[in-house]
Amino acid sequence: MTDNDVLLPAEAARRLGVPTRVVVQAMYEKRLPRVKLEDGTLGIPADALDTFQAYSA
Repeated sequence: MTDNDVLLPAEAARRLGVPTRVVVQAMYEKRLPRVKLEDGTLGIPADALDTFQAYSA
C-alpha cells in the first residue's frame, strides 16, 4: 500500500461529504479500517470509503 492509497481523516471526510468527526468516530468504532502512517498518525485506506458509503447510506 502506498501513501497515495491512504487518506488522512480530514481528506476522507471531504470525499465522503461528512464532518471529520464522523470519520474519526467510525475509526474508533472500527467501522473504518485504520492504517498507522510513518509519522504516527492514523489514516484510512482509500478503497475503504466505498464500503463505508454503502454502510452509512
